[in-house]
Amino acid sequence: MRKNHKWTEEERGIVRRDYRGTFASAEVIAAHLGVTAYGVKGQVQMMGLGKRERRPWSPKEDKQLERLMAQYCPRRVARLMHRSINSVVIRSKRLSISRTTRNGWFTKAEVCSILGVDHKWVQKRIDLGALKARFHDEESPPGKNGGSCWHIEEKDLRDYLRRYPQDLTARNVDLIMIVDILAGINNNHQRKEVSFD
Repeated sequence: MRKNHKWTEEERGIVRRDYRGTFASAEVIAAHLGVTAYGVKGQVQMMGLGKRERRPWSPKEDKQLERLMAQYCPRRVARLMHRSINSVVIRSKRLSISRTTRNGWFTKAEVCSILGVDHKWVQKRIDLGALKARFHDEESPPGKNGGSCWHIEEKDLRDYLRRYPQDLTARNVDLIMIVDILAGINNNHQRKEVSFD
């Protein structure tokens, strides 16, 4: 196997043809060309051949996305729909599907947004036990601090806000949402825009 190989256009053409046309593995192409598999994988990446074709969203999937986002975190929705997390989040933003319309709970990322703090601030409160939270489906994510992996019940956030009002220090807080939570108004509704004509 040759290392530090200078690739010719003919060899790149073989990689392009065999990798795309037959989906041959990098190891098979490497054996054919007499180079390392890492070299082939590098060429595949540089030529953009490793990327899968994007699967367009159908109207049926859009409706399913809207229904699932109201119940589950983006990670679970992605698994259920056989899509990537990024694809689910971007599509929900494009369709203006609110991620806070679930029935009585928030993700850690949403709590960060509501309280106007970063994830470390919220994680510290979770670790100290001041703010009750659990992983979705009791499944620990790869990184402990995953913002969309935490499930924080609305009642637990309300209890936290009542016990520790001093933590609301006029940051970039979402006052309307905080008032709704403290008043016990379920967050399972879409906010209607008010026009002042």
